[in-house]
Amino acid sequence: MVMTPAGLLLAVGLAVGLEVGLTACRGPENPRQLGSLTFVESVPLESDLDLADLPEAATIWPHYLATARDSIDVLAFYISAREDGSGPLQPTLTALAQAAERGVTVRSIVDRGFHDTYPTVPDWLDSLPGAETRQLDGATLWGGVQHAKGFAVDSTLFFIGSQNWDWRALEHIRELGVLVQDPDLTRRFRRIFTLDWQLAGGTETTSVLPSTETPALPPVPLLTSTGDTVMVTLAASPPQALPAGVLWDEPLLIALLDSARERIRLQLLSYQVQDRDGTAYPVLDDALRRAAQRDVQVEIILANWAKRPSSLPAIQDLARLPGIQIRFSNIPDWSGGFVPYARVEHAKYVTVDGDRLWLGTANWGRSYFHASRNISVFVTGAAACAVADRFFERGWTSPHTE
Repeated sequence: MVMTPAGLLLAVGLAVGLEVGLTACRGPENPRQLGSLTFVESVPLESDLDLADLPEAATIWPHYLATARDSIDVLAFYISAREDGSGPLQPTLTALAQAAERGVTVRSIVDRGFHDTYPTVPDWLDSLPGAETRQLDGATLWGGVQHAKGFAVDSTLFFIGSQNWDWRALEHIRELGVLVQDPDLTRRFRRIFTLDWQLAGGTETTSVLPSTETPALPPVPLLTSTGDTVMVTLAASPPQALPAGVLWDEPLLIALLDSARERIRLQLLSYQVQDRDGTAYPVLDDALRRAAQRDVQVEIILANWAKRPSSLPAIQDLARLPGIQIRFSNIPDWSGGFVPYARVEHAKYVTVDGDRLWLGTANWGRSYFHASRNISVFVTGAAACAVADRFFERGWTSPHTE
């Protein structure tokens, strides 16, 4: 069965009222203890971009990894730590090693291509008793990479976000992620991990991929830090590697943009309307243009890395449309010296009309949705959007933004 964009929105609870979603997921005949959703940021040193009420990934990661009793599963594009053993990623690596020492099963997946560049930490993890690291060959499997960033602890919680497992991401890059404490959604995250674990172990693709006819799993109600209830679902890319019940996020994202009536706020590292081989990729760009034609106000923050000759003309063309404003972020160098591959905005999220949200691990380009492993959450509820909108406004009004 092929679902229309409107049908996909309905499937994840984005086009229905909050009360309807709550009745479906925890009506009187099926009560449940609500889990929680917490936004987690990373902020460049010496910048004005911090939101004081948001926890930092450098603190959250080791804290929750230390609670593991049975298992930890890590999805990382790559893992890079300082050679001297210092820095903000070290407590997280220590927490993984201590978990393995106390009998927790620790499994990690990194992209095979990037393992060649950053082999030290994955190989060290693989050498620990009770731990194993596998390399997922995204290039051979799908033509892309293993780009998802996140982890799951036991059957209780998981984290996804823009943060790479890189010391620079935790103190020199602006990032946004979410910590989800809910067994149902954690099981869905683990379905994705399990599929990738099998693929990284050499299992033939056709023997592990599920039927495309599997019904979508319903959204789940969670509490935010303010005590408000939001509806959350998990989605992923690429479409040829989705476990049972997990939807492809690109159609959901297009439908989300098409549902906008007042305002879209988007923040990304990069924005591309064609692939590296020249293949056109207009679908998300077209959705933003349709929104502007409906008099939706569209505000976009991009990292200054997006000013590449291959992408800048399309960005300039989009910015010419009435109702669309685009700003670039230029985070100053650190006083301690030049930091390569850092001092940049790296978050990936969009808010719509102040009550709907997408947050994921993908930049906006064809390969991220069609050829690479990425994971995202779709959230309905003003409480969640309020946090993401504050994160956006801090960047939008920053003196570092032009």
